[in-house]
Amino acid sequence: MAIHHTHHTAVPPAQAHAFRQGVHDQVIGIVMFVASATLWIFPMATHDGAKDAQVNEAMIGAILMFVVGLRLYRGSSWRSDVIVGLAGLWMIASPYVLGHQDAAVDNGSRVLDIAVGCVLVTTSLISLLIVRADHRAEATDTPPRT
Repeated sequence: MAIHHTHHTAVPPAQAHAFRQGVHDQVIGIVMFVASATLWIFPMATHDGAKDAQVNEAMIGAILMFVVGLRLYRGSSWRSDVIVGLAGLWMIASPYVLGHQDAAVDNGSRVLDIAVGCVLVTTSLISLLIVRADHRAEATDTPPRT
């Protein structure tokens, strides 16, 4: 009795690419959008915190909702990930930067800004890593041209 072994991949390359693209564009994009919307809506809805912090949150939140909305609609690129990551870094730093400029930043705004900033930085890094993994997988899946 002969045993025949064939080479099977767990997931065909085209399906793996579609999965990575879906996670990259949709799942991570939705998390980014929720974080951006929270940044934009929460301070206006609660009228909590200093006006300087609220204006900063509203501006960054509106810009991010536009960038992430385009990302969800048309798909993303490394540029949108970099914009989201930089905005996240700014949100982490902004309570301290604004606080040093004699602007009033209360603890509620500080916690919101840092938490949303961490989510944005983390999701943008994950997104960039998925793009990198997808490019590497495509490079190994395509046969060399002769």
